[in-house]
Amino acid sequence: MILGRVFSLTSPSVVFGRPLPAWLALAFLATSQAPRAHAAQVPLPPRPTQYATDRAQAFPPARLAALNQKLADFERATSNQVLVYVDRSLPPGTSLEEMGSAAVRVWGVGQKGKSNGVILFVFTDDHTLRLEVGYGLEGVLPDARARQIQSDVMKPFLKRGDTAGGIEAGVEAVLAAVRGEGFQGAGRTVAEGPRGRASGGYPVPLVVLVVAGVFIILVIALILWAVKRASRTEGASSPSHASSASSASSSWDSSSSSSSASSSSDSSSSSSSDFSGGGGDGGGGGSSDSW
Repeated sequence: MILGRVFSLTSPSVVFGRPLPAWLALAFLATSQAPRAHAAQVPLPPRPTQYATDRAQAFPPARLAALNQKLADFERATSNQVLVYVDRSLPPGTSLEEMGSAAVRVWGVGQKGKSNGVILFVFTDDHTLRLEVGYGLEGVLPDARARQIQSDVMKPFLKRGDTAGGIEAGVEAVLAAVRGEGFQGAGRTVAEGPRGRASGGYPVPLVVLVVAGVFIILVIALILWAVKRASRTEGASSPSHASSASSASSSWDSSSSSSSASSSSDSSSSSSSDFSGGGGDGGGGGSSDSW
């Protein structure tokens, strides 16, 4: 009886053990799912694969790559995810505020349970911009501070046509502000995965162990072959041994080079600058502006 009453309390269709009217239960479910349903209806571009996306050609390639690397390094150090999204026009049928709120949820910007994400939107033909701030960073980047970054830091560049310069200056101000929240990074991005593993790759120590194991087996096989051959051909043991040693040394050197190349290749892939959402699920506020 007690268990039945407790179970009934966990159901959305009952309150204090008494059934709710059907219409009220349906209303409860509808309102609880409203934010996600609304986010799904906003005309949103696909989740970016990079931290800095430039669909308006506002950046030279080298500067865009440097900005992307800066934001990836920032996530490694702090776990905060900061995205830059530049396009010519806002998608039709939505507003800056709607797009910002939906993007944080659908793209999963920020870490799950922390909601420590920020998205800077700039639309060059519309001359509009928005800073969308996740719940977890509202304390260090409140609406007033976001507005001040837009008006005092970014707009002077934007008004004179230096879009890239304005975005870079705005990003520096945002990073300085959200760094004060004190979140600690794990030395890797979400895209790089756990234990330093790059997306689709393997941990560096495992590669080294596998290659080393192959080397050891190869060397042992060469030594056994040399001993067996020496026992069959008396008097030629020294040359055979020398030849075997030389062959083993050559094989070791060749395999060492292969190991070094493999390790280097895996190390470089493990420092990917690709973006992957960490599961952030809510924007707490922000600021919209125009120039």
